Amino acid sequence: MTTELLGVLQEIVKNYMNAIKMTDKATGTVTKTSPLTIQTDTSLPPISGNALILTSNVIERTEQVKGGAGGTVTVTEGLKAGDKVLLLRVQKGQQFIVLSKIT
Repeated sequence: MTTELLGVLQEIVKNYMNAIKMTDKATGTVTKTSPLTIQTDTSLPPISGNALILTSNVIERTEQVKGGAGGTVTVTEGLKAGDKVLLLRVQKGQQFIVLSKIT
C-alpha cells in the first residue's frame, strides 16, 4: 500500500468520525429557563427545544407531606439560569441529554 493511499484512507476515516459525532460528554450553562436554553460553547449556538432531553435529576419535583401540618416539599430543584450542567451528546450531536447539575 502506498503512503499516498494510506494518507487518503486515514483522512476518510477521520472525516467520517468527525461527521458522525459519537456520543460524548459536554458541560453547559443554563441561559434561560423558558424555553430552556443551554450554552455549551461560545462558538456554537445555544441548545434548546427538542434538542434537550431532561433526566429526573434536573426536573423540578415536589411531594405532598403526609401528616403533621401537611403542605409540600421540594424533592428536586429544577434548572435555573446560571446553573452549570453535565450533558451527554447523542444522535450525531443533534440531541443532548441533561444528566445533572454540576458545581
